[in-house]
Amino acid sequence: MADDGAVLRAPSEQQLAELHAAFRVFTQATASLEGQYRALQEHADALRQELDDKKRALDASIERQRCLETQALRHGRLAAMGEMAATLAHEVRNPLGAMELCIKLLVDEVRTQPSAIRLAEQVATGIADLNHLVSNILDYTRLPEPRLTTTAIGGLLDEVLAASSPALGPSIRIERGGDGDVAWPADRGLLMQALLNLVRNAGEAMAGTGTLTLTLEPASRWLRIVVADDGPGIPAANVETVFAPFFTTKERGTGLGLAVARAAVAAHGGTLALRPGDGGATFVVTLPQGPAGPN
Repeated sequence: MADDGAVLRAPSEQQLAELHAAFRVFTQATASLEGQYRALQEHADALRQELDDKKRALDASIERQRCLETQALRHGRLAAMGEMAATLAHEVRNPLGAMELCIKLLVDEVRTQPSAIRLAEQVATGIADLNHLVSNILDYTRLPEPRLTTTAIGGLLDEVLAASSPALGPSIRIERGGDGDVAWPADRGLLMQALLNLVRNAGEAMAGTGTLTLTLEPASRWLRIVVADDGPGIPAANVETVFAPFFTTKERGTGLGLAVARAAVAAHGGTLALRPGDGGATFVVTLPQGPAGPN
């Protein structure tokens, strides 16, 4: 009797081999597709990162552009202010000179009148302050050109202290540190101007009471002049801007003293820096060993 059902036959070896081959091809294709997918993901991530980097760079460039525009505007205003200040300073200096001469004559006339001489000396101090202010304005508006000669730095410091003593007052104690004197190539006038500003600044910071220390630190290739006071010091927030022109925390200050001092020192190829410390303020003038002309 015939069997109506289909007869199931086991696959032949050839068929099995073909199935295995097809499975291997499928597996390889799947692995290849997975690799390509991972590569596309990595490429997309790289493109996304590159896009983020370019966006950050663009934002930074826009911010720099804004800063440059702000600086250009500020510099333009400062230049205009400098020109106006220089013109006014020239106009003010002439009557100041006449006033200074007259007050000196007046002081001689009232030598025997204590109350009158005190008033005259106060006027003389005010004139000296105005003259100092005018000098700072004029000095800031022109680029210093140093003429180096071999200079006795210790003697120069003595002159600076002698010229500053009326403004410092009797309650400020002065101390000298380091070597008593050293010969160094410098422009005497420019360096004296810088040191006068530093000493005057220290005296104002101490409000007429305290200790002012001047120290010479010579070496083979450089000379340091350290001007230190034991006043309240400079707040951390102002350390970066203390040398900026027209920046001041004083009610009557112009903010030019330190800027003029730094420019005078920089003209020597040196640096003026604020030395960090816990109390008071310490300014360090560093002058390089350079060629000097005859005395």
